[in-house]
Amino acid sequence: MGFLDKLRERGWQAIASGDGALAEAARRVNDTLGRPLASGDELADRKAFAEGYGASKPAVGPAPAATSKPEVAPVIVYYFKEKQWRDAGKLTEVLEANAIPYKLINLEGDEATQAAVRRDAKGRGGPLCFIAGECVGGRVELVNLAGNGGLKKRVFGA
Repeated sequence: MGFLDKLRERGWQAIASGDGALAEAARRVNDTLGRPLASGDELADRKAFAEGYGASKPAVGPAPAATSKPEVAPVIVYYFKEKQWRDAGKLTEVLEANAIPYKLINLEGDEATQAAVRRDAKGRGGPLCFIAGECVGGRVELVNLAGNGGLKKRVFGA
């Protein structure tokens, strides 16, 4: 663990163990910024994720035989039930109109998923659509992507 990660872990320990309004405000700011301050385990997990969890590079050889059924990228729509239910329905309408299978996931009460979505959304507001783990955005971005044909390309491939 590098020096910067040690500082980030120390900062997390300070705000995680604190009580009162100031500590709560610091935790909210940390969450809003994508959790730059985090526990050592979370920081190590992020690093492992960025490195592919130790996945080795595939051996160079012949390409695998084409399968009859193309692989479909996973599509997930994240939302907060109370605040964003109607807007999430608009995203699912776009996906259904393009015959794209998806999962609809409520973030209410799931702190770990909320933190991951905030981190990967890079400041975008919800509800949000993710394709193959990459945040595409909200309704406007999804409609634009569907309009130029990019949505089906991302989900079903070229």
